[in-house]
Amino acid sequence: MKVCKFLVITVLITAVSLVYVAQQTSLIRLSYDIKAKEQTYSQLLDRSKILLYNVRQLESPARLEKTLLANNFKMEVPSKERLILVASSQEIAQDNGFDSGAVGFFGRVRQTVASLFALGPEAQAKPLK
Repeated sequence: MKVCKFLVITVLITAVSLVYVAQQTSLIRLSYDIKAKEQTYSQLLDRSKILLYNVRQLESPARLEKTLLANNFKMEVPSKERLILVASSQEIAQDNGFDSGAVGFFGRVRQTVASLFALGPEAQAKPLK
């Protein structure tokens, strides 16, 4: 009887110990996974900041000026015939001395030719009052 009781207690203690060890190893494995994911997240966050900085630098007026100067682009102020004014309302355009749309003879011709190739009516926003 004593041997049977000893074996049962030993088996129970061994089973409990194995369950405890399995839980501890899975806990350690999960902590390593969490640490690896945190490192990946940190690297991605840093990369995101670097990429946003690069985008801001590429869009900066200073960089555009350097590029234009380096490539010797010839830039000039457009003439009235090449100017198309987009206004939020007819009143604002007329207050500034322009009619909305193309300005000048060639601008109107260009707008007429462009309207021939349009598939449907242009989208127009109506001003809020």
